[in-house]
Amino acid sequence: MQIINQSIQYQMETSTGNTTSVVVGLHGKSDKLEFSANLAVVAADLEAETTFDDLSKKQLSTLAIKKLPKLMPTLAYSNYQFFVQNDVPVRLTAYSDLSNNGSYISLSSTLDQSDFTNKAIESVGYEDVKSAVKTILSQEFPTS
Repeated sequence: MQIINQSIQYQMETSTGNTTSVVVGLHGKSDKLEFSANLAVVAADLEAETTFDDLSKKQLSTLAIKKLPKLMPTLAYSNYQFFVQNDVPVRLTAYSDLSNNGSYISLSSTLDQSDFTNKAIESVGYEDVKSAVKTILSQEFPTS
């Protein structure tokens, strides 16, 4: 999956001007997934003796991207929508999001019959969709 840094926003302490956190905007897309994310990078994410001002845009993006494997499986699923051809469902798009500790992720997942091996796509339900998306996420964002 190609992930692009779209923005970096520094949060600074008003009295000292020191950077207290950074929000990194990311966008990623593969055949089955597309997401937009604003991920908070906080001091605890930095190595000892490192400040935000020591890090380049690329390093900050890398820190944010490292958070994705942990956050993606915790997405909440809001809805899904079937796409029908000749009165037969051929694919569906599932919509998911997460808002957690200053981070936000919005994900859309496009699934077809190949994502549901045990039942026909027209008979899948919420739990089937949720399971299929989690399988794809584990492939795209392995945790180990």
